[in-house]
Formats: sequence, C-alpha cells, structure tokens
Amino acid sequence: MDKGKTKFKQVAIAGGAILVFILVFLGYRLFQTAEKIHVDNASSNGAFENLTSILPGGKREQLEGEDQGRVNILLLGRAGQGYPGQNLTDTIMLASIDVRERKAAFLSIPRDLFAPIPGTGLSTKLNSIYQYGLNQGDGADTLVRAMEEITGQKIPYYVALDFDGFEKVIDDIGGIRVFSERDILDTRYPGKNYSYETFELKAGWHSLDGATALKYARERHDDPEGDFGRAKRQQQIIKTFQEKALSIRTYLDIFTVNRLLGTLGDNVRTNLTVSQIGSLLEISKTTDLRNAPSAVVDAWKKESLLRVSHIDMGGVQAFILVPRTGNWNEVRALADGIFQKDEMDRKYAEMEKEASSVLVLSRPEDATVAGRFATTLRDAIPADDISVLTGKEIDRPDTSQVIDKTDLGKPYTLDSLLGAFSLKKRTDALTLPATKKNPDFVIIVGDDLISHPLPDTSIGSDSETNTSMEDPFSEYFPPQTR
Repeated sequence: MDKGKTKFKQVAIAGGAILVFILVFLGYRLFQTAEKIHVDNASSNGAFENLTSILPGGKREQLEGEDQGRVNILLLGRAGQGYPGQNLTDTIMLASIDVRERKAAFLSIPRDLFAPIPGTGLSTKLNSIYQYGLNQGDGADTLVRAMEEITGQKIPYYVALDFDGFEKVIDDIGGIRVFSERDILDTRYPGKNYSYETFELKAGWHSLDGATALKYARERHDDPEGDFGRAKRQQQIIKTFQEKALSIRTYLDIFTVNRLLGTLGDNVRTNLTVSQIGSLLEISKTTDLRNAPSAVVDAWKKESLLRVSHIDMGGVQAFILVPRTGNWNEVRALADGIFQKDEMDRKYAEMEKEASSVLVLSRPEDATVAGRFATTLRDAIPADDISVLTGKEIDRPDTSQVIDKTDLGKPYTLDSLLGAFSLKKRTDALTLPATKKNPDFVIIVGDDLISHPLPDTSIGSDSETNTSMEDPFSEYFPPQTR
C-alpha cells in the first residue's frame, strides 16, 4: 500500500478519534453542568438516556410548547451572594422562540410592577416574588405563575443567573461588542457590600469584558428612560451574548466551552432537565437572534402600558407601577403578539385614522371614577374626543358596557375598547341624557369599575424614572393586602 495513503488514513482515523473524544467530552460536561444547575421537575429519564440525548445523533426531547409553535422561557437576573437583596430578580424577561419560523423575541417586565402573589390575597413588587417563593419553599414556581398571570403565556421553563455568573460567562466567551447610543456617567453605581463607584462609557462601539458588561446592563441613574432604558440594554446584551456563544467559532473551541459550562454550573439555577437543555441548544443553533423583536413594558410615555402609582406602607407612600387599564389585557396582547409587532402598530395607525369620539356615562356619585376612566382612555386610544356626562337617570350595570353607534364602522377602536378594558358590548337602545354630542361610542360605567376603580396614576417623569423608581440598593418589598 502506498505510504502516503497509509499515513493519510492514519491521520484521518486519529483526527476522527479526537473529534469523537471532544464531542463526548463536551457532551459529558454539558450533562454534568445540567445536572448541577437543575433544581426542579426531575427528569423521568435515566442518567444514560439524558447523556445520550445531548450527544450528536441522540434523540432530541420535544420541549413544552413546540407542538403549538412557541417555547417560552423566563429569564431572571438576581444579585447573588455579596450583594444587597441577593434574591431580588431585578431582571425579569420573557424569552420566546417561534420554532416554526426559527425566530426569537424578548419581553421585559419592570421590577417595580405591583403584582399579585398567586394563591394568596397579597401583592408585592414583581422582583420580590422570587424571594417570597424561596421563603415558602416553592423556589421560582411562584414567580413563574405570577408571570403567567401577567402575560397570559404558559411559561414551562425558567433560568436564573446571578451577577457574578453574568460577569464570568461574558469573560468565558472573550467579551462582547456592543454599541452604546449615548454617553454614560453614573457617579453612584452600586457595587458589593453597599459600596459605590463611578461608571463611565462613551457613545459608540465598545468591546466589554464581564465586569464592564454587568455595569452596562445594570446602570440606570444616568439613563433618561431609567429602569426601562436598562431593560433595553439587557436585551441588547442577551442577543449579543447568545449570538456569540452559539457561533461555530465558540463551539469549536473546546476550552471556551469547558470554561463556559463550568461557570454556568456554579451560577445558574433552572428547571430545565439535561435533555431539555440539549433540545434548547439544538433549536437555538438555527434561531435568528440578531433580528429578534423585543419590547419593554414601561410607564414613562403616553402610550406606555403602565403608570406610576403609590401604595401606603405605614404612612409612607411607596412607589409602584400598575397597568393603566386596571387589568393585564394590554400586557397580554403585547406578549401574545410580540412576533407580530408590525401588525400591532398597523392596528394603532388604523385607530388614528378612525378619529373616534367617545362619551363616558355615569351616575353623579360616580363622576370621579368616570373621570379617571376617561383619562385612561385618552392615553390608551387615539380618539379625537373623549368626554364625560353624568345623569341621575342612568342605570348602573353590573359590568361596564360599550355601545357602538357606528354599527361596526370603526372596528379597530371598538376592538381596543372591548379588549383592553374588558367592556361588555351592549346592543339594545339607550336614551342618552340631554347633550349636543353625537359620539361614536358610549361607555356606561358599571359596578365593576366602582368596586375596583382605576388607581390614581401618572405618567412617570424623568425625575421619577431616575430617582423614585429604585433605591441605590434593592430591598425586599413586604407583601401587601390587595
């Protein structure tokens, strides 16, 4: 046999053996990591089945939601040991994968949202529910169920990462490159052990190591959008990290992957099983992360879905955020349509073209509630005119009603009224109090609004979003009776 061919064959066999070794080694390291970070819902598979499921050629486990075309994962960022409020989840993000179109999307929910604690008559700030669940022995399950209530989405999986782990995973992949849209100067950036330092970053492109990336993700005092601007930067970092971590170059670097898996094992907690992690990684390889649509549920603009409010805590008015419509319908619609944001924008533009007029009717004793409802309407829909009229002859229904006097002539506004405010459509005739107005829609204030009036809210000003929204160091928010 030709010596050249023999040598080539030997090299090929050796190279194949090395490749197989690398794949098995990385598969085993992934198995070790997944076993270490997994904290809930034990897999029914044995250790051998779990290991083979994440090796090349293994049978992939179907993730919950795949058969409906969408997999949801709750991403949580917590401080961790050495930081004040170590179990407060100041990053709360719903990540979704459209498995048919191979697209990802991200929806950030603010930490100060005042939310009900599932299974109780209590509410607290959203970032405190994880700690509450730990106190009750439920882990992240309580927060997951709260987020399902808020977003209307089934969320079968969660991943929680602490600050130290965030720094290390960024360093493990050699840092990330991001574009800062503005100069940043925060002279009171909060660090470990109740310390402060100055963080400065000029506008433009930067290569960030783990420590700087963490500051870029956490900084909020010098951001004109406050906590909401921070959420946008966190989404930017997640997209950039995932794109680099899942790149071919990273996959081929056994040392990088080994370091990354070691870091994750020490700093991540999840309910994903070994085989589910393997399935998620397999799907992520072919998922478009660069162009992932994203949204931040905020409170600082007229069109924002949340509003600033306050709750009395022993004579102190504590800052909270609440849904502007008094329910989760708008947030749920955003979560459901996150992959079709262009369509949502188109519907809003059609509402603007309809230029509707709305008359809110109430009994005289309900005038305050009706006025507050009208104010919320002005923020929620682009109507030409929204007014309030009271009359003693008005019968208050059990559920607030809407009468469409256009006979479906302005469908986009009608859909918004019915959906966002949970109004009941009334079809019978109604004699209006004496008025010169001839509205397109008439809304009758019902018992539901009287018994659960919209909170007295305001649009968050720059000063509120930068100072009132968060103390320098986060503290656990005690649950309050609803």
